[in-house]
Amino acid sequence: MSPRLIVVSAAVLLSATSFVSIAAQTNSSSEPLVKRANGVSWNPWDAAFQTFDYVVVGGGLTGITVAARLAENPSVSVLVIEAGQDNRWDQRVQNIYTYGQAFGSELDWAWPMDHGRNIAG
Repeated sequence: MSPRLIVVSAAVLLSATSFVSIAAQTNSSSEPLVKRANGVSWNPWDAAFQTFDYVVVGGGLTGITVAARLAENPSVSVLVIEAGQDNRWDQRVQNIYTYGQAFGSELDWAWPMDHGRNIAG
């Protein structure tokens, strides 16, 4: 089966492109690629030199839901690529009552718009 790319977040596409180019540049040897990854990692080298049946670009609500459904089949391997830092343990991410504190912080991408406005996200 050839790998399938599922893009659920355009914001992550640039990070995914740079990761794929890093992995492609470093695999100049004739070593075979193997399936063997699991877990969560911030290090792109943990997924280098491996093959995946599906690559989901964007680890937001939709991306993680799609990846979880695909991974229900134990014979399928899924790689989720998400831009940004690993903020799983930040209370502004975990606690719904502190959700608003993320806006205007380093967690907020704050995409620029016209007239000096930003899109929070």
